[in-house]
Amino acid sequence: MNTRPPIVASNPVSDGRFLGVNFNQDYSCFSCSTQTGFMVFNVDPLECKLSRQFSNGNASGIATTRMLYRTNYVALVGGGRKPRYPPNKLVIWDDLQQRESITLSFMSAVKEMFLSRVHIVVVLENSIEIYEFSASHKRLISPLETCAGAAADFVVCQRTMRRLSATQAQASSGNIPQTITKGILAFPSARNPGQVQVADLSHLQSSEIEERAATQLPTSIIKAHKTPIRLIKLSPNGSMVATCSQQGTIIRIFSTQNGSLLGEFRRGLDRADLYEMAWSPRSNRLAVVSDKQTLHIFQVTDEDGDMKNKTHVLKDVPFFWKPKYLDSTWSMCSLHLRSALKGRDSMNDQDFYNDRCKLGWCQEGDEDSLVLIWKQSGVWEKYAILEKEPKTYAVNETLQTSVTAQNQNKKHWEIVRESWRKL
Repeated sequence: MNTRPPIVASNPVSDGRFLGVNFNQDYSCFSCSTQTGFMVFNVDPLECKLSRQFSNGNASGIATTRMLYRTNYVALVGGGRKPRYPPNKLVIWDDLQQRESITLSFMSAVKEMFLSRVHIVVVLENSIEIYEFSASHKRLISPLETCAGAAADFVVCQRTMRRLSATQAQASSGNIPQTITKGILAFPSARNPGQVQVADLSHLQSSEIEERAATQLPTSIIKAHKTPIRLIKLSPNGSMVATCSQQGTIIRIFSTQNGSLLGEFRRGLDRADLYEMAWSPRSNRLAVVSDKQTLHIFQVTDEDGDMKNKTHVLKDVPFFWKPKYLDSTWSMCSLHLRSALKGRDSMNDQDFYNDRCKLGWCQEGDEDSLVLIWKQSGVWEKYAILEKEPKTYAVNETLQTSVTAQNQNKKHWEIVRESWRKL
């Protein structure tokens, strides 16, 4: 009798060091899922904080993990050669009690999940589910439709409200700014994969909301790209969202409040798969990695009056017809990661380009350092963004003086690997 092959057999599992890697909300820790459990590391200095290996050898694999800041709660999805949980099941693990505190089951596989102290956001194949993070874990709203295999993002931010209503103004003794906590969710539209929908989940915190009411969540729509979206990344302050299409040449920055275009950056001219983006903690820089294993750093906001991104030398030259890429803004610095991996010379090119990394920024005052975690090879790396002196070339003393004066105030930046370690 002909039977359908099992789902696990149709999806070969890699024998890499980790099945998945994710940073927590403030980049202070990262969690790694393995064939036998999961591990939690401190980012910098690098230190293993937790290693949970499940005793049942026939069901111990974890495919994806997601931490709730530095608390004892970790979201788990089964995977690997011998999954601990089915792929359509999400478990909130309480490591303090060493037991499953919340269990959610769905009709399709769990693609991604996000945690806050109020919400559990679950990304499925064609929809997004939102639950209350509590013992009752009730669903707050009917599923949000999205395109198949969509990338979504969710951040929790604090915003200051300075305008008070007349009743609030009379009740308050002074004009004190009011700080509220918001959860911002961004995901591709189901009808148009090139559009982004942005929603504020603080509207779901009302006790009057019930599942049977099928409450509709108000969302704003951003027309981001003409082709389907590959990645969506919200800034930590929730005010901006970065998007890139499957083409992988252009990265656009939009305002989450009014949907206006704030910036457009060019990664390159040829097509590439941008598989990872990460905002700096102050939301002023954006790091991007493509399948070409090239790391790009873009400066998004101009805080010190000196925009560090590069432009083409022919940008200001008048032409009758000029290609669009001449007017593009390029990254402030970039690095092909293969040239920096001196400690991994044993890897061949195929293994290196098949490997995938996760990006995280170090919690430092200048925000000039970031960390890469490679899933297949299990390597932790720290990179620094440094300023370098521009190189000037002159034929005679007069030309040298002119070139030096022209480039005197122009800064150049580079990415340097500081350290690495095998996990």
